[in-house]
Amino acid sequence: MNRINLNTIIYIFLTPIITFFVWLAGAHSWINFINIFFTVSIIMIIMLFMLLLVQEGIFDVTSYGFRKFRYQLMRKKNREMYEEDEFYNPKTPKRDSYFVQPWIKPSLLINVIYLIISFIFAFIAA
Repeated sequence: MNRINLNTIIYIFLTPIITFFVWLAGAHSWINFINIFFTVSIIMIIMLFMLLLVQEGIFDVTSYGFRKFRYQLMRKKNREMYEEDEFYNPKTPKRDSYFVQPWIKPSLLINVIYLIISFIFAFIAA
């Protein structure tokens, strides 16, 4: 089994494992398990979605705008010092290509499925 598949498997089963250990530490009821499962899956979805947004470069244009604006507001002697610096004086808003880790999208999809399963469990338990 190669490294990419192992990472994917780890992140897919991370939510149920965390849920189970937190459930063991607290009250042992079905409703408590469903609540923990929902909470952990929501937290994982938020973290994975933010990681996906950052790796796909969604915020690069915003960062470009702020850096370009800061460069234009610099004093003339500072501006000459940073003329060739790509960070302080960016030339393009986005890179040519982005690399998204291969385990992020399947993990995000599985956690969305976990969220839907927690809704189904909640309606069954009610």
